[in-house]
Amino acid sequence: MIVLNSFTILIQVAFIVFMSLLSMNIIRHFSGSAKRMAVLAPAIFVNHGGGPLPLLGEKDHLGLTVFLRDEVKKHVNFKVLKAIILVTAHWEEQKVSISSAEHHDLYFDYYGFPPETYKYRYDAPGDPELAKRIQISLKNAGIESKLDPKRGWDHGVFVPMMLINPSADIPIIQVSVLSNQDPEQHYALGQVLYQFRKEGVAIIGSGMSYHNMREFRYSRDTGKVVNAEFDEYLNKACTSGNDKRKQDLIVWDSQPGAREAHPPRAAEHLMPLIVIAGAGGEGPGERIFNWDMSGTFRLSGFIWKDE
Repeated sequence: MIVLNSFTILIQVAFIVFMSLLSMNIIRHFSGSAKRMAVLAPAIFVNHGGGPLPLLGEKDHLGLTVFLRDEVKKHVNFKVLKAIILVTAHWEEQKVSISSAEHHDLYFDYYGFPPETYKYRYDAPGDPELAKRIQISLKNAGIESKLDPKRGWDHGVFVPMMLINPSADIPIIQVSVLSNQDPEQHYALGQVLYQFRKEGVAIIGSGMSYHNMREFRYSRDTGKVVNAEFDEYLNKACTSGNDKRKQDLIVWDSQPGAREAHPPRAAEHLMPLIVIAGAGGEGPGERIFNWDMSGTFRLSGFIWKDE
């Protein structure tokens, strides 16, 4: 009888131990799943170059092509992203506009390039539900916006994305910049978009940290970087914490060399950077790209990975 009771107690103890271990494994599993689900996606600004030239391997764009094709993936884990919100310099509207169809064709908004550059495809899906949620979030923040199910993805979207993620397997929501080019409004837009990073949605800004079309045409290969001072200002601003970053960026046009880098009424290529800086959270950004196009025009790219 004593042997039987001891055996029974032993079985009960073994059962308790087994259930405890099982419970611990279940907790670990769901904790791990929760952590995976809660990965904070980055906010990243990239330079997209001139028209389709990064895709054509044009010599003055090789550094940019290499960065988009090979380097971005070292900073962004595309396998865990739920979607991408992409703010493009090539879509200016009076109110923030959001692509909202399940599929968007490409909008070839460049001229005079080889015939094959008008046959590109990039078949990543859209995400109408996410588009609606972005609009609601903007409305709650007092920012006017509209959904646009018709406009195609312009080259500010498909040129960098064909290099960054050629598999086209991540949903993309294209978002416009504002035609008023107001830096404070663009920073506020980014601050609203920040919340989606917590859901595993990356925020990508596609523009140029230097964009002066006249200089691009007439001042190549001078042997001198024409915007070194302004580029260093951008670096210091973007690698600062949120308060200083905002303070510096909303007065960008008063900086030395600002209007040479982005002429009056033609600063649309800087606006995506300001949006991404707004989506960066409290911490400083990191410069992950710094390269001189044609040995003359210094371009910088930035990423924000933390809260």
